[in-house]
Amino acid sequence: MSKFLSYYNLFPIPDPKEFLGMAADKESGNVITTLARNVVVILNIRTHKQLYSWSMPEKLSTKVVYDLHSQKYVGVFGNHSIRLWDVDTPDVSKCKKLKFQKSIAHVVYTEVEALVLYSDGSCQPLSKALESRKNQKEDTAEQLALAASKTLSKPTVHTLANGHKLLTYFEEKHATGEFNLIRQALSSPQKRVYPIKRETVRLTGHAVVEGDTGPQLMTIWSDKRIFILNLGERSHESSPGQFVSMLAELNVESKLSVYGLSRNFAAIYGANYGQEGASLLVYNTQFKIVNAKQYFKVYLDFSRLWARDEHILLAMGRNIAAVEYRMNAELLVNMLGSQLNETHLTPIELDHINEEESLEAAIKFAGSSRHQAAHNNMPKLKMSKQLLAELPPSDGKTVAFESPEISKNELNDVIKQHIDGEVIQVANGLEDVNITLMTNYFDEGPQNLAVQAIVRQLERSGAGEEEITEKLLTLFIKTRNTEHILMCVRRYTNISEHMLAWCLRYALDNTATSLTNGDAMETDDNASEPANDELLNAVLACSFNSTAIEQHLKQRLEMSHVQRLLRHLYVLATDPDMLLEERPSLDNVTLGNTPTELQAFQWLSALLTSHFPLLTISKDEELMAVLAQWAELFQIYENTLEPLAMALPLLTNIIERYQPKDPYPTLWYGIEKVRLY
Repeated sequence: MSKFLSYYNLFPIPDPKEFLGMAADKESGNVITTLARNVVVILNIRTHKQLYSWSMPEKLSTKVVYDLHSQKYVGVFGNHSIRLWDVDTPDVSKCKKLKFQKSIAHVVYTEVEALVLYSDGSCQPLSKALESRKNQKEDTAEQLALAASKTLSKPTVHTLANGHKLLTYFEEKHATGEFNLIRQALSSPQKRVYPIKRETVRLTGHAVVEGDTGPQLMTIWSDKRIFILNLGERSHESSPGQFVSMLAELNVESKLSVYGLSRNFAAIYGANYGQEGASLLVYNTQFKIVNAKQYFKVYLDFSRLWARDEHILLAMGRNIAAVEYRMNAELLVNMLGSQLNETHLTPIELDHINEEESLEAAIKFAGSSRHQAAHNNMPKLKMSKQLLAELPPSDGKTVAFESPEISKNELNDVIKQHIDGEVIQVANGLEDVNITLMTNYFDEGPQNLAVQAIVRQLERSGAGEEEITEKLLTLFIKTRNTEHILMCVRRYTNISEHMLAWCLRYALDNTATSLTNGDAMETDDNASEPANDELLNAVLACSFNSTAIEQHLKQRLEMSHVQRLLRHLYVLATDPDMLLEERPSLDNVTLGNTPTELQAFQWLSALLTSHFPLLTISKDEELMAVLAQWAELFQIYENTLEPLAMALPLLTNIIERYQPKDPYPTLWYGIEKVRLY
């Protein structure tokens, strides 16, 4: 899975029309930014600092790139001349101007040597282009007309599985409006042209993305359809390729910016529906789903995408924004949904549910007036174990048969003795009973038919767990549906950090103070609904990234919530009877007292980091008492671990003593003493 961690403005753009693009620098974390046709700046993405800058003597015709072979920066001026310079060059105008007869469209960055792409489509390595430039006999007027007649864009060099290099770029002819993708192997002059067009629809976004078998052409059209075309050596597909999915997250009527991040991942920037802001998406081309989203308040027509060192650089309007993202371990269950089911589809499930208004309407739907009275008299689907135990047994006289709730509960218990699953309610007899496999033993599934239909529809459509939880948890929190919030937290393992922080705030607001403080609470037997912290503990049992959740905890939790949570975590860490429920995680299955203790420490670390300034200036006596308790606990751990530190060198010595040693560890020869008798 991929996640967005942070977003910040990196550098301003003087004039968007003069911006030429970004390229990789020789140092990791640096980016060469051609801000204008006469300004080049090298920026560090992480420190946000400007490292070097040059003012050009003439206007550049394409972005500046770095050539690893000559270790020089390469700039093209007026399409017919090149200058080379290094970091120590104070004035680029003093560098030699190397003229070409042929028109130069781009200088393409590669991991070996930069590539010169001419306007006629031919290409050469930079060193060979510099050697052969004096032998060029092309007519200058014809070259100028050729450069003005078409535009070459997005040139990229790809490496195939067999090691061959492949150059791809897009060609737009101004006279006819034709738009083609050119595929050319660097080992041969042969080219293949892919016309990019479809009837009655227009192209809104395009890019070449790395796939499992080689580069792929990804196109997005005005009818929301996404097509992918394999560009491997043995591929004989015709453009635009195969239709793979629909893009429902962005407004395809506006221009989209697309860029290949890494293998099977592409970044897409575009306007939201209604022109209310914009979004940056990470799209998985292998499973055809959206992995992550970043929202922006304003959509700008001018946009360029580029990626470097787990950062997506987005040039939009007059700013270059940096969005940090992280590619976690790929888990298919997190991306495609863990309860995919194609059978027993009801009419309501066949409707495509996209908007939150439709979800709210479905949940609030209570049936027609004809069945309203009968619906009110029906018992709830979910009955507690206490109520089930109070049901009278069947004796054939006063009670003819046992309640269906008892049979359903026994069936679920039998199923969970072997697998984690749930029984889907059907109305066509026992032969149509269907069992859905679950990942969490405590997941009892939706207890409302409308919610069940919505959940199954989202899972059946192939939505990822993060997308499903974003929609469902937002809706359930707004409607204060605690039961189904608990269901979502238990049902799905991949919940975003900001949704976890929101659920934690909701759980703290709806949990009794005495329970949160860890004190015993006496409840009245006649109380209608005793308080419990089941939801709070379920949220605390979820796995999360400490760095990503800190900013969301800072936004969601107030000091009162932090104080109550510190008390509750202290109880989890010290009371052996207080255990978090077992649930699947990204790495392992948490059970027992030790993982509960470690989970409490991880939440404590995130809380201390997110609210450190407020905790340091607070003078609340109860808060100081809680922090003192934590300090005493860690002092006990320190005193316990100190004697173990003495055992470490002894164990190391024992292990090394029994390890075979190389008699000649560093020398290629050996000296032996021979005693002659």
